[in-house]
Amino acid sequence: MQLTVKGKNTTVPEKVRTRAERKLAKLQRFDDRILAMDVEFSEERNPRVADPHRVEVTLTTKSGLVRAHANAIDPAAAVDQVVDRLERQVKKLKGRRVDRTQHAEGVKAIPPLPPDALDDGPGAPTSAGQDEDGPVDADETDQAKVVYRRPDGVSEPDEPEP
Repeated sequence: MQLTVKGKNTTVPEKVRTRAERKLAKLQRFDDRILAMDVEFSEERNPRVADPHRVEVTLTTKSGLVRAHANAIDPAAAVDQVVDRLERQVKKLKGRRVDRTQHAEGVKAIPPLPPDALDDGPGAPTSAGQDEDGPVDADETDQAKVVYRRPDGVSEPDEPEP
């Protein structure tokens, strides 16, 4: 994993740099598909801004980009906040990927029914107005009717409701 730390309009102290590298390296345990991390420190020099230190992190993974930023009074607190946000995002991304693969494996595990099993079962629909013995309903209407074979052997059409 490649880790790039840079400062925008400010210098990054070595102590803050090592803290950021150490904390961001822990994100690798949540998702091993992280390829690179870009960390950018910036400082707003306006006295009216309550949280002047900003940390922006961009993770490059095999499936795309994950970005987060945080503002705080000091850069160390901003690093802590951004690591918490990235941890949540990476876990969510990995959970989606794992759920998708487990769902796909579950669908593959269900064996398909043979074609004759669909026609023979009780409660299987037959064509409208037809049964094994012949027509069930002689009058012709524009409404569709479905005939079900009941478990007790009685076949009768379901009457459509107007």
